[in-house]
Amino acid sequence: MDEAILPVENAHEPFEEAHQPSLVDAMQTENMVTSSQSSSKYKDILSQPAAGVSHRQRLLWLQKRRSPGLWAQCDECSRWRYLPHVLDRHELPVKWYCRMNPDSTFASCSAPEYPIRMRDEEDLIHSEYNAGSLVMGRVEGWPWWPGMVDDCPDTEQYYWLDGFSDIPTHYNVVFFDAEDVTRAWLAPSDIKPFKDRKKVNIDFKKNNRERIKVALKQAKEAEKMTLTERLAKFSFVGRYKGDINSPKKVNKKEIGKYKELFERKFSVAMPDDEISDSESVPE
Repeated sequence: MDEAILPVENAHEPFEEAHQPSLVDAMQTENMVTSSQSSSKYKDILSQPAAGVSHRQRLLWLQKRRSPGLWAQCDECSRWRYLPHVLDRHELPVKWYCRMNPDSTFASCSAPEYPIRMRDEEDLIHSEYNAGSLVMGRVEGWPWWPGMVDDCPDTEQYYWLDGFSDIPTHYNVVFFDAEDVTRAWLAPSDIKPFKDRKKVNIDFKKNNRERIKVALKQAKEAEKMTLTERLAKFSFVGRYKGDINSPKKVNKKEIGKYKELFERKFSVAMPDDEISDSESVPE
């Protein structure tokens, strides 16, 4: 992988009819659910970065609000339990039961579910990975490579939702590497948990042997860190030394071009959006 052309700073987002949550929505399941338990945390989630900050500062503000935590459903009673210290579902066994809950208050199927406010429930997504999840990622033409799920500097989130689905179709992965930082939007089929790396074919050919060894060493180092430390050191915003500008804007003509491509690809007719030539939307 000495001459890898992996997606870099301006990686393209998946080409789909996608719903992009706002910065508040992007705090995802693990953060929003805590609002049912802490009003101060809820206010922090609803806060926004100070006006006038740079795009890099905005991304760092978001990064500091990423945290572990997810809802798991008991395979015996079907009740949902919040696990605040679990980063993603791959840290849990295939079958999970209430009795495995470290919180003794909810470690029994007889314990009622903790109430979730309707507003919060609407923001939950069925996500495999979280910001900071360590993975093996595969880009077409390249071997499996260690990486980390991370916020995209363009969309300010780490997952991509298609239409009204609550199941991410892609995750933004930043790759470990001794050279320039690279990233790509990958489908779940092209991602494996880092702990399962022995199940994938890691290519140690001569042209990338030393480079991938360094990448694996970095991933193992990240594995021993707290989530905060991991994101601070190995995230895109933590490693990229160039300028990180706000997302580019596209005009009505460009929107029309992508609309035609989408219609041809999926054989569907999309409604005409009333966007003037003076208006623009994030690319």
